[in-house]
Amino acid sequence: MEGKYWGLILGVLCFLMVSQVQAEEKWYDRIDLGLSVAGIVQGVFDVDQNMVKALRDPDNDVLTESDKGYAAISADLEASTEFTSTDRAYLLLEMGSGRNPEQDVTSFAGIVDEALSMVPVATDDGDVRISEAWYEHDFSFTGGKARLRFGKVDLTTDFDTNEYANDECAQFISPEFINNIAVEFPDYGFGSMLWIETDKVSFGLGYADADADWSELFDYPFFIGELDIRTNLFNHPGNYRFYAWYNGTKHDQILGNGTDTGYGFGLSFDQELTDGVGLFLRYGWQDGEVYEFDHALSGGMALSGKLWGREDDTLGLGFGVAFLSDDYEKSLRNENHHPDDEYHLEVYYNLKVNDFLTITPDIEWTDNPSGYDDYDHFWVVSTRATWAF
Repeated sequence: MEGKYWGLILGVLCFLMVSQVQAEEKWYDRIDLGLSVAGIVQGVFDVDQNMVKALRDPDNDVLTESDKGYAAISADLEASTEFTSTDRAYLLLEMGSGRNPEQDVTSFAGIVDEALSMVPVATDDGDVRISEAWYEHDFSFTGGKARLRFGKVDLTTDFDTNEYANDECAQFISPEFINNIAVEFPDYGFGSMLWIETDKVSFGLGYADADADWSELFDYPFFIGELDIRTNLFNHPGNYRFYAWYNGTKHDQILGNGTDTGYGFGLSFDQELTDGVGLFLRYGWQDGEVYEFDHALSGGMALSGKLWGREDDTLGLGFGVAFLSDDYEKSLRNENHHPDDEYHLEVYYNLKVNDFLTITPDIEWTDNPSGYDDYDHFWVVSTRATWAF
C-alpha cells in the first residue's frame, strides 16, 4: 500500500477516536481547522547558460535565456484536536501548482523552499499530499514532561528549529535559511520522536524512514538526537541547539567505487539582543566522502518593524557559505573545472497588510553555484504573498 494511504488511514483513525473520548460533544467542536495559501513569483537573472548545460540535461530548452520568470502557489490545510490534556492528533494536507526554478538552476543553498513551491519537487502539479498525520502523548514527571509522537512526521518541525530562520512563509525563502543544508533530513514519512522537556533544557530523539518509501522501514533508518538549552542572557531570550544525525541510505562515494551511509552534526543558535533585534547562526558538518560540501555555515539577523513604527513587519538578512569537501574539489578538477566554496546572500521584508495577508519582497544572490568557480553568480528577485485564517 502506498505511503500516502497509510497517512490517510492514520489521520482518519485519529479523528474517529475523538467521538469516542467525549461523546457528549460534537466531533467538529473539538477540531481546529486552519487554511493558508502562499503564492510566489520569482525572476532569475544573470544565469550562466554554460552552467545550465553542464549541470542539467544538455537538451534542456526550458531556460534558454539568462533571465526567466517563475511562479508557484501552495495551499496547506491543517486539522488538529486534543482528546485530553495529554493526548492530541494532527493532520496536514498540502498541494501546489507551478514551477520551481531549481529545476533549471542548481545550487547548494537552493532558491525556494520546497514547502513554498511544492511542485514538481514534492508532488505532481495539483496533487494533494498528506505531509503529516500523527498522534502525540505526554508523560509527566517531576520538573517536566516527556512527549512522544508517532505516525507520518516531519522531523524539521521539532529538530534544527530557529526563532529567526525557520518559516518559509514568513521569513527567508531559500532552503539554506530554513534548515541546515548539512543535514540530510528525510522526506515526510513514517517516524517518531521523543522529547524530554524542562523549563531550561530539552533533549529529543527522532527516527524516520530515511528513504520515506514506507517499505523496509528499519533497513535504512534516519536518527537524530538534539540537546536544547534555553537562556535569558542580558534579560533577553535565546535558544542553543546541538545535534548529531545518521542517514542509513547508501550513498555513492565521490571518489571511490563503493557506497557509504551519511552522518554529521550541527548546531542552531538564536539570540535576541535587544527588543526587536535578533541574531541567528547555524553550522553543520557532514561526511565529505559522500557529500559535495562537508561544512556549512549560515547566519544573520532579524529586525522587528517596531523599530520604525511597523510592529508586525520584519526585515531579515542572511548570509551562508557551503565549504567544498576535499573529495568533491578533486572530482571537479578531474573534470577540468575550477572549484570554489559557494556563497549565498538573502534579504527580505515581511510586510503585514492586514490580519490575514502578508507580502514579502525578497532578493537572493548566489556565487560559485554548486561549487563551480567557472560559472558566474546569479540573482533571484521574488515576491511572496501569504494569507491564512
